Amino acid sequence: MLMIPGDPAKDFAPGFAVFDDSVPALRSFVLGRLRTPGPRVPPPARSDCDAVVPVTLNLVPRPDNDYDARAISVAAPPTHGGSVLDRHMGYMYGSGLYITSESIRRLTDLTGKPVGCHGWIELNRLDPDSYYYEERDEEGDEGWAADHQVPFSWAEQKELGHHIGRVRILLPARETVRALVDRHLRERERERRASGAPAALAVTAALAVTAPPAVTAAPTAPAVTATHPAPRPETAQAPSLVERQLRRALAERFAVLMRRGLGRRAAEGAWGRETDRDRARLRRDAESLPHLAAWEAFRARPHGFTGLRAITRSVFHHTRVLVLDGSGVEVGQYHLPDGPLTLVDERVRADALVALQVHGMEVDAPEHVAGLDGFPDASVVVRDSIWSIRLVREGVPLTSLPEAGWFDADSGTLTVYARPHAEPLTVLLRRHGVRPLLVTYATPREEVEGHNSRAFSVRSEISPFYGSSQVAAGPQRLLPERYRTWLGAKPAVPVEPAEAEPGSLLSPLVDDATDNPYYRRALEGLFGAPVDPDRRGPCRLCGRSAQSASPGLFYCHRCCGLALGGVLRDNGADGEWTEAITYGLRRLAEIEFSGPPSLSQLGRVSVPYTDAELVDEALLCRFLLPRPGSTLLSTRPARRARTWTEWLQLAGVLGDGVRTAMGTVTTATDGHLCRSLFERHIDDFLHHRGIVHEPEPHYPHHPELNTTGLRADWRLADGTFVEALGLMEREAYAAKVERKRELAALSGLRLVTVTAAELDRLAEIFADWLPAAPLA
Repeated sequence: MLMIPGDPAKDFAPGFAVFDDSVPALRSFVLGRLRTPGPRVPPPARSDCDAVVPVTLNLVPRPDNDYDARAISVAAPPTHGGSVLDRHMGYMYGSGLYITSESIRRLTDLTGKPVGCHGWIELNRLDPDSYYYEERDEEGDEGWAADHQVPFSWAEQKELGHHIGRVRILLPARETVRALVDRHLRERERERRASGAPAALAVTAALAVTAPPAVTAAPTAPAVTATHPAPRPETAQAPSLVERQLRRALAERFAVLMRRGLGRRAAEGAWGRETDRDRARLRRDAESLPHLAAWEAFRARPHGFTGLRAITRSVFHHTRVLVLDGSGVEVGQYHLPDGPLTLVDERVRADALVALQVHGMEVDAPEHVAGLDGFPDASVVVRDSIWSIRLVREGVPLTSLPEAGWFDADSGTLTVYARPHAEPLTVLLRRHGVRPLLVTYATPREEVEGHNSRAFSVRSEISPFYGSSQVAAGPQRLLPERYRTWLGAKPAVPVEPAEAEPGSLLSPLVDDATDNPYYRRALEGLFGAPVDPDRRGPCRLCGRSAQSASPGLFYCHRCCGLALGGVLRDNGADGEWTEAITYGLRRLAEIEFSGPPSLSQLGRVSVPYTDAELVDEALLCRFLLPRPGSTLLSTRPARRARTWTEWLQLAGVLGDGVRTAMGTVTTATDGHLCRSLFERHIDDFLHHRGIVHEPEPHYPHHPELNTTGLRADWRLADGTFVEALGLMEREAYAAKVERKRELAALSGLRLVTVTAAELDRLAEIFADWLPAAPLA
């Protein structure tokens, strides 16, 4: 065997990938080597183990590997006995195949000899006094089976007195390997020519007969060495050594399987033995049979969607054609430019095609849709040329649905995971306008198996809960009893709000706002002041250790996060939790904003900080409000997700609001007419804080800048003009604002502008006009 030299002091010693089918060969080689008297030497400097056992390994090119034709098998040496398949222990990792794979293959093919390298088996001590030793000794090997993760039993390792680690191969850098192989082949060719031997003659007699030790010493010369006599000369046309070995091994393995199969056929009337893969396939087939009856009942029921219409939406130059029902629920999508039309409910296909035609889309109807009535309750997810077919479950989002198969639109191949699904899925694709050219059956990929396992364990109804809290008994009483359950509240010991004193029994601080930027940002954002890092106390809502951005108001990281994100979400269905949301909106409008709050205003607490219980209530009401980012709808929701304006309308805090192209026109709390909710938020703030304001004041006339009677949004008592800049993305609007700025500067007017992003900073923007706080 030709040996590639390696120096353990400087060369690489990687492991290799072991799979379950190669574990028997690995066990046989390692246990045989360890049970044979031999040296156990100190490990190389870079090895993390207690001792190593030097070994010789065979590196076999494996062009038959379906995954990578460059694969190199790490096998026991030929002296171990058996074919290259019998001796196969694993594969070199792909990162080490570049150049090295080509070099090993050239050396094997051109010399006709097996190629090897040095390596070692890692060993670690077993400490009889350790708790692990006693625990494993009590458990023994009950239920243990060898696999690639645990190839050796506790009893075997205890017998040998060591924990058996990995087998490592010792190889120089890839460029060094290539240089060694090139040098050896050049010398071999020169010697062949000098001796007049045939071109296919193998290695020269000048090569050393023995290899250097694997670990104890480095090779004396940078050359490939031989450990066995040269084989008989071969003709240049003869198959390579690797090819001959693989052919022989595969033929032997096939003969063994045939003998076993014939024997079983004669004895039991069946071929071969049932494998884990066979059992998994039979299980999937059995589990799919109930779907056929369920789908037949599904097709017989009315779908319940009414008023289907098609619309075109463009977001960031990405255009989609959607099919919606009367309540705005997305029922399907027509994938531009040529389809298909995918639906969340296949029963609505005929109505959806009509809606697309009314919308002006020229859609080719699939062949005889009315006759293709054997479809499943499934939805198609299109990703380029691959279509994933998902089985619909009520109350489960589309991304969590299990996959039943997939269709390759380029090749026309439908792959199903269960044979009973083949015909229904074929009908489904024909309703989508395609006819599969080939139907195949396959085992799901590992990641698909994991996804499907999780999908079948998903609850059949999406919960309205988005987060959970632990509100103490005292703060719970600030909300009506029927709404407390939606806080996710759990019984907790009431904690009196008090600052921690030295030596107190207050629990250690879970989060430190000084080190945790998320906690600091949340706390400072809610109260508009920096965190005092030297003061901490119990959270007023849950009792955990907390810090404060306002004297005496301690709130922990979790409660700050729930105030900013909420514990409820919009799941496309209404229930008792909907009433809790509308209560929270109405209560905030009453105690904090004197009108409907905006989403951005929820980021800052605006009630007087001197009333601690009012601050607690304002935060708990925020707990109840769903944020748009937490929305989660099922594949077939009862309704579409509500916008923030629709939640405000449902809570009845918008009054007689009328939707226009410029916004929702409403009447503010003080009776002023506002052309948008943005304007109303500012007007209600001014009214709530006692700042005198007059709506729609005229700017002074100017022959160039104001010839049309420009108006501001408000004028304050000292003559300051206020503008709410809500449509700055519109060019004409932005130009008018710029004219107003110039006009105010020329006229000596003080102008205050507010953008939507600054709604949570109104107290800072209008600080000069806020009434002075009463003296304590």
